[in-house]
Amino acid sequence: MDYVQVDGSRGEGGGQILRTAVAFSAIQARPVRIDRIRAGRDVPGLKRQHVSALEVLAKVFGGELEGASEGSSVVTFVPGKQQLQRLSLDMGTAASITLVLQAVVPAVALTRSHLDLELVGGTDVPWSPTYDYFEKVVRAAYESVGIDFTLAVHRRGYYPRGGGRVTASIGPSAGLRPLDLTEKRDVREVTLLSRCGRLPRHVAERQLESATADLESAGFAVASTEPAEEQSDSPGSSLLACHLSPSRFIGADGIGAKGKPAEEVGRETASRFTAAARSGGCLDPNLADMVIPLLSLAPGRSRILVPAVTPHLVSGLELASQFTGCSWSVGQGEGVKTVTVSPSRDR
Repeated sequence: MDYVQVDGSRGEGGGQILRTAVAFSAIQARPVRIDRIRAGRDVPGLKRQHVSALEVLAKVFGGELEGASEGSSVVTFVPGKQQLQRLSLDMGTAASITLVLQAVVPAVALTRSHLDLELVGGTDVPWSPTYDYFEKVVRAAYESVGIDFTLAVHRRGYYPRGGGRVTASIGPSAGLRPLDLTEKRDVREVTLLSRCGRLPRHVAERQLESATADLESAGFAVASTEPAEEQSDSPGSSLLACHLSPSRFIGADGIGAKGKPAEEVGRETASRFTAAARSGGCLDPNLADMVIPLLSLAPGRSRILVPAVTPHLVSGLELASQFTGCSWSVGQGEGVKTVTVSPSRDR
């Protein structure tokens, strides 16, 4: 069988390579073999959320999957045609629900499929987008390029017990639209969402107050909802700062931790948002990692201003080129970079 061969240790060598590779594999109906998965990490190989993303895609598409076990460093995936339109999966840990969705949402939508999905695991855990970031910022950006889905959170899942429950409804896409986001504009407004579970309400309030003070001192007009107390099995908290408009999709999130003051969560989130918003970029760096490689599947050229080109983005664009034959380039600007993605002429 003719597999697309992917080196899972390339670039930053993280799970992003695996998620991007299997998503493109499903979208293009091309078998893929990924080896040396997370080879440079302290604990190499697949983690629970990687296995879960693979399991969901294999079940949905009736694919042949080998090597999908925790610790495995080699995976092969042969996608088939969609078999399921409804699926429920309990990951049994605080494995990241949003990282599973990062692979599954575009794969389902861009194969013109439909899926109602229930996932149980971690909603707001380290080293992954928080639920609010995915539901607000990622969903808005995906919608702008032609990927539609809805999310609902029924229970928050924090480290270490997880137990969060999220339902997603992913609809078929009529096709991706290219993006032209190259106009620098000032961001003046920011919205804050602060949550906590199994902690006193004042934790969410202090996160909110700290972020508000820093953002207002930086010149932003802050709109915020009431701090929310969430149902959860483990104590935890999260904070989102975002600005969403047709030409700007900027977000930054933060997660509380044992021994970490709520005020520090607020300051860190405000600082990351300010850096992204003041850069003049149209997507924040984390969002660029998720959206821009997919634009290789759009029918025309895309150009996007970003604050920085991360190793994740470079790895994603290299994989996109490997699967689609697209070309891409990075142009230098004042405080920003312009990423250009052009589809292959052979498509």
